[in-house]
This record gives sequence, structure tokens and C-alpha cells, in this order.
Amino acid sequence: MSAISATEKVDGFTRKSMRKAQKQKKSQGSSQFRTQTLTELSPLPQLKDAPSTEQQELFTQKLQQCCMLFDFMDSVTDLKSKEIKRATLNELVDYVSTNRGVLVETAYPEISNMLLEKGNV
Repeated sequence: MSAISATEKVDGFTRKSMRKAQKQKKSQGSSQFRTQTLTELSPLPQLKDAPSTEQQELFTQKLQQCCMLFDFMDSVTDLKSKEIKRATLNELVDYVSTNRGVLVETAYPEISNMLLEKGNV
């Protein structure tokens, strides 16, 4: 049994506060974010504005761009790149849901790579 100080005997909240702080530290340390050389994302042209002959290649580039991981525990670092990724993900969802025939067989490896191998899910 662990030693309990007189303060902890009187104030039961002290132990709970200490346990809560330990749990928070533990959960932050278990994040799947992997440090990597950070490169700033640059915005790509909108899919709706691209010629139809270039849309599939641009779609693939946007999927590859979304493979970049960011540390969202740090709310001030890489704000521009995080915003570009957020906007790109929203654009991809909109593009896939409003256009037919955009999910062709050649896109599946890139989609799988973005979702599974890179830890985005």
C-alpha cells in the first residue's frame, strides 16, 4: 500500500487531481504523431477549376498532400499548412460526393495510403 500524506488524508481531491494530471500526461504521450521533417504545404488549384484531363492527376496530388501529418496538440505550429490540409480534405469530400466516376481503380492505392499507412485515421 502506498504512503498517504496527512494532506491527502484530509483533502481527498488532492489524490484525484494528481491522478488526473498523470492520466493527461499519459494520453498525450501515447499520441500517434510521428515527428518528421516538416515542409510547408502549398495550396494546389481547385479541382472544379482544373480541366477534366488534369482532374485525376490533381486528385492524386491532393491525396498525397493529405498524407502529411501534423501535431494538433500544438495549436500554434504549422497553422498555414494545417489550414491547407483541412481545406483540401473538405474539397476532396465535396468532389467525391458531387461527381460521378472520380473514384477510379488507380486512385484506390493513394486513398489507402492516405488513410491506413500514414496514421490519418
